[in-house]
Amino acid sequence: MGRLALRLLPIAALGLGGLLLARRLDAVDVGAIWPALAALPPAQWIGALLCTGLSLWALGQYDVVLHRAMGTGVAPARARAAGMRAMAIAQTVGFGSLTGALVRWRSLPECDLWMVTRLSVWVSVSFMAALAALSGLALLLLDGRAVLAAVLALALIALAPRLPRLPGLPQMRAGTLPRLIGWTAIDTCAAGAVIWLLLPQGVEVPVAAVVFAYLVALGAGLASQSPGGVGAFELCLLALLPQVPEADLVAAMLGYRLVYHAIPALVALLTLVRPVAPAGRPDLLLASGAARHQALARAPQAEWGLAHQGASILTSRDQASGWLVRRAGGTLAAIGRPLGRPELETLRRHTRRIGLNVALYKCGPRLAARARRDGWAVERIATEAVIAPATWSLARPACRNLRRKLKSAAKSGVRTEIAAGPLPLSEMARVHECWAARCCGERGFSMGRFCPELLRQQAVILAWNGDRLIGFASFHRGQEEWTLDLMRQSHDAPDGMMMAAIVTAIDAARAAGAARLSLAALPEIPGWVPGLVRRWIAARPGGAGLEQFKRAFGPDWEPLYAAAPRRAGLARALLEIARAVHAPAPLAAEPPIADIELGRRPVQKDRDTARWPIRLPVLRGPLPRFTDQTGPAHDRRAFPTSRNP
Repeated sequence: MGRLALRLLPIAALGLGGLLLARRLDAVDVGAIWPALAALPPAQWIGALLCTGLSLWALGQYDVVLHRAMGTGVAPARARAAGMRAMAIAQTVGFGSLTGALVRWRSLPECDLWMVTRLSVWVSVSFMAALAALSGLALLLLDGRAVLAAVLALALIALAPRLPRLPGLPQMRAGTLPRLIGWTAIDTCAAGAVIWLLLPQGVEVPVAAVVFAYLVALGAGLASQSPGGVGAFELCLLALLPQVPEADLVAAMLGYRLVYHAIPALVALLTLVRPVAPAGRPDLLLASGAARHQALARAPQAEWGLAHQGASILTSRDQASGWLVRRAGGTLAAIGRPLGRPELETLRRHTRRIGLNVALYKCGPRLAARARRDGWAVERIATEAVIAPATWSLARPACRNLRRKLKSAAKSGVRTEIAAGPLPLSEMARVHECWAARCCGERGFSMGRFCPELLRQQAVILAWNGDRLIGFASFHRGQEEWTLDLMRQSHDAPDGMMMAAIVTAIDAARAAGAARLSLAALPEIPGWVPGLVRRWIAARPGGAGLEQFKRAFGPDWEPLYAAAPRRAGLARALLEIARAVHAPAPLAAEPPIADIELGRRPVQKDRDTARWPIRLPVLRGPLPRFTDQTGPAHDRRAFPTSRNP
């Protein structure tokens, strides 16, 4: 009974709103409405059509933002077009989430029904939330409380990542909410301007008053759940704009229904008659399963071990080349050296398709030179300390301070060894927690984080004092090199303990035949950074000590670079990477990287039928789960009206 009442609610709201609106318009001269519309000059109609296009374009950007947040892999242009069609039809027909899901499913054959349903629900929920926030801020601005409005806006942006996550939807991120509010502001201002432009000549009313009234009326129409908000929308506008003659306002609302609802819905329906072709096959794929293991086996450098700690691998279709990538905000960063010799333009095209900005991070001089030849902006960001284990010796003059530290550690009873059996993870966790408490937590992105799954894949050097673990160091292991990842020590570790662990690692790398051992990189501050910021960064604790620690081994120094297609994109990428390094998200909650193949690979396909997996919730049992549903019920036959072109 309750479900039936919910289904009948939009119809009841439409009937009640229509009845109240009819009573309100009893005194309006209906015969004067059409002449008022006919008397509007063509410039006002053209302006209204342009504002309608701007509003629908902003609504399409809503889909672009949410596709990126969900990691669907749909290209921004396709997401925008599908969102514009969905909103044009849903705002006219009503039942926004259901109608929008069906239109998006028709417009995006590469997405399954469950994905577009979640997207449509998130569009509806986030639009209502952004509309409420925008209405409140607009009310404060109209009341002259600009400072309070700015404070509340900043508070909303800061609290967005801490909002509870709705089931089936991704977590709201800090950059998502400002974009949604911005596109909502453009949409509602343009839509309100449509009504203002369609007011008959001689009606003097500020456009800000019409836009604010439109915000409130739109919220009332959406809350009523009636198709197109009919009834509640008109009643609110009539109540909030008493200075406008009712006949003139009704004429403007009828013109609005024609220009903003009827025409876009008709155009959208016509575009849906012909099936939309699926997106072209991507040049790069997220490696998984056997492809991922093969890529790791051929990794060009040891730092590709980050794939065991949340980084992803993008490979070409023939798996001859690839990139180690990680997402930082809206940037997809390719870390270190690539596998093979992939094209930079292919990576750029792929990241643009999934709605992200591309950057190279910690790349070597050769790749940086290629990027510079292709017109990319390149900046030196770090210097890597490198040792050749086969020729390195403690007797070299540069290691004088190192020898003194090793003698001090030996006198204190420090014993170091490379872990050969099961790791003492409980004791290592104790040492890590002690270190994290002293050093204000660990960093992330390309820097080491304590992760048992990753440690099991690494070379681990353990430092003991008697039977008690006092520190450890871990190294990524590659075909020909080792790279330093973690260094952790307890608060009472003797002086020189970590240096002894590194020397043990150098000896182990020499025995394993590694030609190169990296002590990781020291950051360099780009020259364009203001002097005050440079001094603040240089004064941060730990930087000078880390450089002194690495110089004690007498390493060679190799430059590392960052690159992006444009200078502004490079600055944005470095800021987002810096935030990911210093304030890393939990390993299980990092932003996703879209897999464009998702939902587009047929299970079975012959001359007449293609069976596609549809990911649907299964509610049987104590907990809901998701599974791929296939079978004759989901066959899509290749008729001209099918979603398979």
